[in-house]
Formats: sequence, structure tokens, C-alpha cells
Amino acid sequence: MNAIAKLSRRGFLSVSAVAGAFTLGIRAPMAQGQNIAAAGAATPEVNAWVVIKPDDTVVIRIARSEMGQGTLTGLAQLVAEELDCDWAKVTTEYPTPGQNLARSRVWGDFSTGGSRGIRDPTNMSARAAPPRG
Repeated sequence: MNAIAKLSRRGFLSVSAVAGAFTLGIRAPMAQGQNIAAAGAATPEVNAWVVIKPDDTVVIRIARSEMGQGTLTGLAQLVAEELDCDWAKVTTEYPTPGQNLARSRVWGDFSTGGSRGIRDPTNMSARAAPPRG
């Protein structure tokens, strides 16, 4: 039980290379950028912030971090209220920085510091919702 296995450098590198090959084959669940691109192709986007799917599910993209201040829910509620959405059919997703760059920084700088999560992006909710008429 107390025996320590002797492993040469060459043996360590061989084992590491095999483990690395298996690691590269695993899909990263955090790669949301592909989901956003696929969602844009399959369902109509109102704009970069809002997607309304055929089953009336509304996806609101939030480009602020949730740090315990209710930013994710609060921003989604602001947009859902403006669109008069059924809250039970509202979901959120985070765009990735790569998607932001690919779309000419449409989601801004993604910063959340200083309790600005709700305060600053109120103009985001105005841009996300169509004008009332």
C-alpha cells in the first residue's frame, strides 16, 4: 500500500499524451457560442439580445455576470416586461466573448463591476425591446 510507483520521464510523457488525446475529444459544455450561432440560424432573432422561438419561448441574451445581485433575472425581467412575455417561457443565455467579437461587439464590454449589472444596461433593455406604438 505504501509503495510508490516508479515512473520514468518517458513513461510519464507517454501516459500524459494518451490522457491529453482523450481530453481533446471531450465536448466542452461551456461553449455557448455555438449554441447562439445555431439558434440564430434555426429561429428568428428579433435582435442580438432577443430570440423568439416558434414555440413562443423567448431567449434573452445577457452580457453581464451574475454575481449574487440578481443581474441575470433582473435584466431578463426588464426585457420580458417590455415585450409583455409569459415569464414561464423566458430563458436566458450568455453570449461568449468570441460571439461578441464576431458580431462587432454588439453586447458591449461584458463588465459587471461596481454593482453596475442592472444600473448601466438599462439602455440594453430599451435596445432589446421594440418601441411601443
